[in-house]
Amino acid sequence: MGGVSPQRVAFDAARVLVSAAGSDLCWWLCGEVGRCLGARYEARLLETRLRLERDDVYFREAGCWRALLEDEFRDRPDVAECLYQVIEPLLGASGGR
Repeated sequence: MGGVSPQRVAFDAARVLVSAAGSDLCWWLCGEVGRCLGARYEARLLETRLRLERDDVYFREAGCWRALLEDEFRDRPDVAECLYQVIEPLLGASGGR
């Protein structure tokens, strides 16, 4: 993973996932999240998309994703590498929200 810590991946992935959940990238990203983390996370990303359509909950969703991913990486550190490969090209696009 090139020296990137799982905590950093969780932080960056939370921003990317929530930013992309409200965009056309969501459908592609859901598949990639499902591939790396499992169907439960794919469904969770779709739930995030629905919440973002109804309310301004970006920061709350990002915080939830960060905690969720940190817990997952603690139990399954190998999936941090997979998710990092998915989000790394999108990091610049999610910069400020």
